[in-house]
Amino acid sequence: MGVNRDDWKAEFRKDTLLVWPCPACRISPLRLVPDTLKKRETKASKAEHNHPAWEPEWIDGRFSCMMDCGHCGNAVGATGTYRVQDDRYVDPIEGESGDYEEHYKVKYFTESPHLFEIPELTPESVREELIASFQLFWSDPLACTNRIRSSVEKLLTAQGVHQTTGRTPSKGKRQFLTLHRRIELYAEEQPRLAASLMATKWIGNAGSHAKSIAVDDALDGYELMDGVLHDLYAKRQHRVPVLTREINRRRAPRSPRRPSAGG
Repeated sequence: MGVNRDDWKAEFRKDTLLVWPCPACRISPLRLVPDTLKKRETKASKAEHNHPAWEPEWIDGRFSCMMDCGHCGNAVGATGTYRVQDDRYVDPIEGESGDYEEHYKVKYFTESPHLFEIPELTPESVREELIASFQLFWSDPLACTNRIRSSVEKLLTAQGVHQTTGRTPSKGKRQFLTLHRRIELYAEEQPRLAASLMATKWIGNAGSHAKSIAVDDALDGYELMDGVLHDLYAKRQHRVPVLTREINRRRAPRSPRRPSAGG
């Protein structure tokens, strides 16, 4: 199935079909329940109506609505922001058509759609971390990448990679291995998959230390995890070598950013 980036960054209008799959059955796309859509301008946006240069595209507002699934009947609540865009155009036959339209951007789902299809045989601990990251994707990409990083930790544990060192005669205590070191150990058996996990780790590291992170970085993480999980648990070859090499070469997500402290 893969990760369709445009779908997850899309806004919607009242009259457009949604593309996000139902989080319960993951078969049919969600549908807007029209009568539930409520919206209101912010105080600052209303104040700008008095400006002599005001245009409808200055409008900034908030919305809430319900969405449902035509297949299983599941109901999901959503909230977010909306803006107004000039969608007028000139038709060669009809002349000027269209109007100013409201475009809605989801910032929170009560139950988030899955941004990629997690294979059925994926360990439950990994699945739980990814579902938690889906919930954060809409409002906090930085926290989202942290949960994706955590799913890498869970995956390595499920794959039998040690979490600690053995006891040493001098110290007599086990020490926890860093995620970086655990991926290196995994690379001894699965070098290609370990390279993708290392790329995912760099994205998660930035989520821990940077002030902000791009939505596309989180989507990079999902694309990498989609490939690894389907290779391990669905036996589907997923081509992510270019993405893997680029992030590992940079040792950072692909989006431009200012240097930040931390490692």
